[in-house]
Amino acid sequence: MPDSRDSFSAGERLSPARREPPRKPPRKPAPPRGAGKGPQKPGLFRRVIRFFVTSLYRLVFLGAVAAVIAGVGAFLVFSAGLPSVEALKTYTPPLESRVYSDDFHLISEIGGQHCIYVPYDQIPPLVAQAFISAEDRMFWVEPGVNPLAIMRAALTDIARMGSGRRPQGASTITEQVVKNMLLDNHITFATKIKEVLLAMRVSQVMTKQQVITLYLNEVDLGHNTFGIAAAAQTYFNKPLSQLDIAQAASLAALPKAPTNYDPFFHPQDALTRRNFIIGRMLADGAITQAQADAATAEPLLPHAGGAAPAASGGDGYFADAVKADLTQRFGADAVNQGGLIVHTSMDQTLQTAATTAVRNGLEHYDRIYGGWHGLVAHVDDPALATNWRTDLAKQAIPPGMRHNWRLGIVLAADGGAARVGFADPLSNTARTGTLPLQNMRWTHTSNVASILHPGDIIMVSGGKTLALEQIPNVQGALISMDPRTGRVLAMVGGWSHDISPFNRVIQAQRQPGSSVKPLVYLTAMEQGLQPDAPVLDAPFVQQMSNGTTYRPGNYEDSFQGPVPIFHALEQSLNLATLHLARQIGLDNIAQTFQSFGIIDQMPPYYPSAIGAIDTTLWKMAAAYATLDEYGRQVQPSLIDSVTGPDGKVLYQAQNQSCDNCMNGDPSQPPIVDYSGAQLADPDSVFQMLTMMKGVVLRGTGVPAVEGISQPVAGKTGTTNNFNDAWFIGFTPGVLTGCWVGYDTPASLGNNQTGGNVCGPIWNEYMKVALANQPDMDFPAPAGMTLQQVPEPDGTMVSEAFKPGQTPGAQANNSLLGGTDNLTPATPGAPGTPATPAAPGAPAAPVPSAIDKSLGGLY
Repeated sequence: MPDSRDSFSAGERLSPARREPPRKPPRKPAPPRGAGKGPQKPGLFRRVIRFFVTSLYRLVFLGAVAAVIAGVGAFLVFSAGLPSVEALKTYTPPLESRVYSDDFHLISEIGGQHCIYVPYDQIPPLVAQAFISAEDRMFWVEPGVNPLAIMRAALTDIARMGSGRRPQGASTITEQVVKNMLLDNHITFATKIKEVLLAMRVSQVMTKQQVITLYLNEVDLGHNTFGIAAAAQTYFNKPLSQLDIAQAASLAALPKAPTNYDPFFHPQDALTRRNFIIGRMLADGAITQAQADAATAEPLLPHAGGAAPAASGGDGYFADAVKADLTQRFGADAVNQGGLIVHTSMDQTLQTAATTAVRNGLEHYDRIYGGWHGLVAHVDDPALATNWRTDLAKQAIPPGMRHNWRLGIVLAADGGAARVGFADPLSNTARTGTLPLQNMRWTHTSNVASILHPGDIIMVSGGKTLALEQIPNVQGALISMDPRTGRVLAMVGGWSHDISPFNRVIQAQRQPGSSVKPLVYLTAMEQGLQPDAPVLDAPFVQQMSNGTTYRPGNYEDSFQGPVPIFHALEQSLNLATLHLARQIGLDNIAQTFQSFGIIDQMPPYYPSAIGAIDTTLWKMAAAYATLDEYGRQVQPSLIDSVTGPDGKVLYQAQNQSCDNCMNGDPSQPPIVDYSGAQLADPDSVFQMLTMMKGVVLRGTGVPAVEGISQPVAGKTGTTNNFNDAWFIGFTPGVLTGCWVGYDTPASLGNNQTGGNVCGPIWNEYMKVALANQPDMDFPAPAGMTLQQVPEPDGTMVSEAFKPGQTPGAQANNSLLGGTDNLTPATPGAPGTPATPAAPGAPAAPVPSAIDKSLGGLY
């Protein structure tokens, strides 16, 4: 049978494959070399390269991831707790307050640091450019930081690690603002990162103009001076607007190291740094070559050699009083840091005249009564003849020396003269001069060698021929004011504020003595008494509350009997004043004293009526100003206005008003109304003014007005034992009060009265103060008349009378009569008049001696 694989169905077509002969199986390829030994591995070199390349990629990737994580972490860590930069938008540095006289002369700067704020539009462009060229040349275009500078500083700091050296800052101006105002000044890597972060934030919220304004106003420029405006004053004594290119560059040299580049103490280093900055300004295109050459050739300081800046000028007593007033009004923080601009009432010319008059008066008194006490020091040097210049240079200048005095060292001394070495302040060279005996006669010596010895350090004045000088131990004070407004024009609180800042005008509580008597007599005038009414100048006896008997006496230890009231005031008669006080009542006198402000509560004892109270020259001057103003209360004032650093007015003195100054009739002069309560009847005050004119024309105040033509009213005061000397006098336009005494009360000497001691001081000052004042008298109120009345010696004088009063009308006034045979008032009872003793009653006990221990003498 045929094979079934070869059988086909009927009609099946035969495929071509079926017709081909069968093929042989394909031949397998030959195996590679080494077949049968397993798979072949790459070479060692290739494997090492592959490993390192792969590892590097992985390290780079991991490092990038780690850097991102570290950066984010560092950002989060250092950003946490960073101070807000928003406060910088409104920040101003702590500013000292500046006190000016009435003519805008700077007299004092108050505050912890010397800083004057200036807004951006008042900063000279070249000054700003000098700092930018010196500190941050990319300031206007950088985002608050300079990455290239940071990288350079970082590489340097890495190289220095472990050396203990301070890291480099590489701070931009923005970073310096951040560091100085938001961070501490201690440079570490951590603070540097914070500084960078804050600087970028500041650049986002503040303009470049705001940043540079902050920087230039708070940058430390040495000598406790902060900001460019204060530095211009400290180093060049000129306003910021007047700085030239060289001076601007000198200031721009300081931020890098204020001490090292101090032009006063390191002039060569400061000059080198200044010229380097000028070169940078030239390279930055800020100045021309010609400007750079001129600036480089300019001296470092206006005066060759230079010297450390002096302390603020102005009178210390006046400045201290202004500071106390400001502190009371605005608080210590505002005064010390608020940048107040204070305009005062001080007249610089009168202040100088007042200081000179007080010192001249005290020096004159000291030369008569003080004796020699002026040795400064002594040097024991065997080689004095060759070493005296060095010995003298080692001596500190004593405080309180007058401007024309200088220290000298005695080189030789004999009976008739001393040879003295000293430094000439004009040429700054050492010189010698002769101190003759006649120029030191005031020491009460007849032999120079008895008080001066080789090696003595003394004070001298003069040139080739010298005079011996010393600072007095006695003290004095003076206040001068405009009585209409109360504006204090000058105030001297002692010989020297440098020696003692104790202000004897305001702070010294002293007995005023007879200078209170005008207020006693004013009280009498207000009760209807007239100036020519008689008052008894006779012994006065009063039993005191402690059981003692008070029997004062007059200065002259004599009695005149009945005298006119005006004469009792002119001659400052104590007994007449006390008899008058007994009649008008101590309670009424106390009311006058208290309303005029010389004392808060007058002790109800008769010694008070002649000045046995404690008060101040300030209060007495205010009371006299009220008399000058016909009873209108006057309050002394030191400050005219206060403005903030932004120009906003914070205080304006309210001492006058003008009803027709605005929208008034242009043909009419302004009518100024001065504020102040009316404390006394103007008619009675005018009577007092007329009597006080008699004090300086015929009475105790004559020495004060010698050579002065203007009408003056005033009163002297001398306390018991001559411990205090006073004179207060005034014209219609100027009032001045003077006091002289020892800080620890002691006698000035017999007959050293207010007229003799204070009168010449007042006179010297007032001749300056009245130089431009009109020759004007005190106008009489309507209805008042001046009538001729006799002095006890028959001389006719003019006194003021009210309507209805006539001279002599009170000649027999029984209220003013009396004898010593009176029963004393009840002990301590004020105002109780003595009554005649009953017939047959024993007379009052009479003390064995006159008591001058209470009250004024003259």
